[in-house]
Amino acid sequence: MAARSFEWSDLEIFLATARGGTLAAGAGALGLDASTVQRRIGKLEAALRTRLFERSQRGYALTAAGEELYQHALGMEEHLVTARRRVVGRDATLEGSVRVATVDDLAVVVLSPIVRTFRDAHPNVTVCVDVRESFADLAKQQADVAIRFGAKPPDGDVVAKLVARVGVGLYASRAYLSEHGRPKRLEDLREHVIVRGEEGAGGMPMEREMSRWADPAKTAFRSRSLFARLGAIRAGVGIGFLGCFMGEREKDLVRLPFAFPDAASNLWLLVHVDLRRNARVRAFVEHTYAALVAERSTFEGP
Repeated sequence: MAARSFEWSDLEIFLATARGGTLAAGAGALGLDASTVQRRIGKLEAALRTRLFERSQRGYALTAAGEELYQHALGMEEHLVTARRRVVGRDATLEGSVRVATVDDLAVVVLSPIVRTFRDAHPNVTVCVDVRESFADLAKQQADVAIRFGAKPPDGDVVAKLVARVGVGLYASRAYLSEHGRPKRLEDLREHVIVRGEEGAGGMPMEREMSRWADPAKTAFRSRSLFARLGAIRAGVGIGFLGCFMGEREKDLVRLPFAFPDAASNLWLLVHVDLRRNARVRAFVEHTYAALVAERSTFEGP
């Protein structure tokens, strides 16, 4: 059976570990954690179907197969260094594109102003935004950078920067509250018309809260799209949940004074470790992270 393929980044980790003699030395040379180095070496050995290191308490020593691969990898590294040296000038000029994966509400409300200021500083970089519901796989190069809500990604090949804890709230238009009154307690929500997410999304934190406090018979509007729900709330259709970073920007909306800490989520800025030194990707990540952190109070909400 033929050996499975592997990536150059696996060989980089192999070389760093062989030179350092320990997982910690290999990890330190590449700015990774030791568990990632151990996992990637195991992946390389599985792909080649041979043992490359002898493990002991003193560290990692090359086997005969490892010594042979080491010499080939050194030659590959030399060719790659030459190639990188020839193109580094172009990379340093900050030209080309950065591919960003995110969801529609972040793309429109948050990312667009950031792209404008980023382009002021780097006019030769094009930002390509991929709006999607599913997570982009950075390891498979589906995007260079991702901005998304959720739990922290597992330790591995992705550098994760925590931006903020994103709060949510119940919002209604001033016109709706003028006509229907303002709920004073969460129990009063059962007397009001409701704007909700799509059916089948009951596992989402905001939908769980709505199922707990609202009367399903008074649901007037459902949509998967937060922008569609925002439009319905703004038009006075009913009361609904929005992320504070959306609701607080709407002058015609009122946030009801109820707290929902269990419905909040974390916002992450993610980049693959192999791209963190790319000039235009690094510039975009640094600019975007600073801009997002500056808006932390807006994300967290009152």
